[in-house]
Amino acid sequence: VAVLVDRLDRALDHYRSQWRPGRPTLVAAGGVAANERLRTALSALGSEKDVEIVVPPARYCTDNAAMVAYAGCQRLLSGWVDGLDAPVRARWPLDQTRAGRLGGGRKGPKA
Repeated sequence: VAVLVDRLDRALDHYRSQWRPGRPTLVAAGGVAANERLRTALSALGSEKDVEIVVPPARYCTDNAAMVAYAGCQRLLSGWVDGLDAPVRARWPLDQTRAGRLGGGRKGPKA
C-alpha cells in the first residue's frame, strides 16, 4: 500500500507540474480496490492533494462482471448511451472524451 500510494503521489505531482487545470480525479478499481488499507490511504492522499478519489463499493471490486456492470451504470447515469452497434473493445475508457482514441503500447494499439 505504501509503495502504491507513494507512486500515485509522485504521479499527481508530475500531473500538476504539467499545468493541468482543474481538480484531478483518481479512480481505483479491480480486486486491489477492495483492500481497506488501500482505500483508507487513497482517501488520505485525496484529502492531502485535493484530488477526487473514486472507488466503487468493495462488493463491486472482486468480480469483473460486477465492475463492468457498475461502470456501465455510471455511464448511463452520466447520460452516455451507446447503441447496439457500438464497437466491441477490450478496454473502453470511462472518460467520454477519450472514447474515440486508441492507446498505444509495445504491442500496438489497444482496441
